[in-house]
Amino acid sequence: MFDFLRRLLGDPAPQAIPDELWGEVLARIVWFDDLTEEERARLREYAGRFLASKTFMGAGGLQVEPDMKLTIALLACWPLLYRSHRELRGWTSVVVYPDGFRAQRRDECEETGVVSEYTEDLAGEAWERGPLILSWADIEEDLENPDDGMCVVVHEMAHKLDERSGPVDGVPVLPRGVSLDEWASVFHAAFDALGQLVDDEREDESLIDPYAATAPEEFFAVCSECFFTRPDLLAEQFPEVEALLRRYYLPEPTVGVSGSTRRSW
Repeated sequence: MFDFLRRLLGDPAPQAIPDELWGEVLARIVWFDDLTEEERARLREYAGRFLASKTFMGAGGLQVEPDMKLTIALLACWPLLYRSHRELRGWTSVVVYPDGFRAQRRDECEETGVVSEYTEDLAGEAWERGPLILSWADIEEDLENPDDGMCVVVHEMAHKLDERSGPVDGVPVLPRGVSLDEWASVFHAAFDALGQLVDDEREDESLIDPYAATAPEEFFAVCSECFFTRPDLLAEQFPEVEALLRRYYLPEPTVGVSGSTRRSW
């Protein structure tokens, strides 16, 4: 009966993770080197819940192996470490491509009504109420270059958190103590500043990925992945954004963060 209710609520019991697999995968993710034992235990529990509640599907002939599933689960749960595992609810599938993939796009200009269709090369995508779609090659590249400030899984999970408030617009469900006015003021100012750099063809001066300038929701996602992988870069370029994301992702004041002496936490 209890298992049935857990499945009905989208909150199944965590899947057991073999010790050997846990150790092998954890050793590959240098971002987790400074996690405390308590944080690692919580991450393991959350990853187990992710594995129990999500169906993995390989695309393009890819066989999604257990180590790949666990890697994705760990990275996906990382932003939730000091939030609730219940924020994993609302979607059930992860699609993994061997490499980057293409998506068909269709845009209609509101002013002219002109419709344009094109293809876009992607490393990841998060469908609203739908699957998380990822390129395994890009995940591996992120792991091999941890100081680049990029993590496609965290990026797409930021979109998943964003959609919990309604439209994906760069404004997730805000924590207590953070007002919509404060969030909008800080993020809009930073988004406009980055957009100006891009407009002036000075995007090479940006410490975060200039792709963040394409839309408010992408700005939130790019800043989120940078917050976890290279918070020093985000704090240097947009200190108010970094401070606000710290309040969003790390709401507990007792979290052991020691600035530049730790890679991310």
